[in-house]
Amino acid sequence: MTVDPHVLARARARVLGGPSGPASDPVPPGTVAAADGDRVWLLPEWPDGATPALLEEYDTAPMPLDRAGQARRVLAAALRCCWTRLDDAPWPGSPSAVANVLEVYAGMTRGDTDLARRWATGELRRLSETGWLLLDEASGSVRPGPRVALWPEGSLASLRDLLRRLPEPGTGSDAGEAPDG
Repeated sequence: MTVDPHVLARARARVLGGPSGPASDPVPPGTVAAADGDRVWLLPEWPDGATPALLEEYDTAPMPLDRAGQARRVLAAALRCCWTRLDDAPWPGSPSAVANVLEVYAGMTRGDTDLARRWATGELRRLSETGWLLLDEASGSVRPGPRVALWPEGSLASLRDLLRRLPEPGTGSDAGEAPDG
């Protein structure tokens, strides 16, 4: 029995959240490479016309997350901090301090700010595991993940409008400095 390499590549990318490798390695069938310097992330190549609604109809969630609504808000907060030039593409973005992302997220929520930050920290980890963000906990920084490289330009206008309405990063008293590099 043989397995279609496209199906296998999509399954690997879903499970591994966009594995990365050297840019010199060949891109396997069924994947798209999101390049960033000397590394590439291998992402599933969806068939033409595979909209989120179509994927949902076939029980193939493009973003396997437990609390999708909260995860989307955390992703929006991270993009607000990392996608500093909204007229440009979101990938590869710029690194931002996790503290800034948590501050923006806390500004979007109501209730206990400390609890909101703890929940958001967990969502940052899950978004990193699935390739939506690149989280470096050692340096306390985050930046857009390789999955955002696949967003078509035509879908970014409404996202740009949303991000312009979110709180400014780094304006609170506990905001961290954005890391260099």
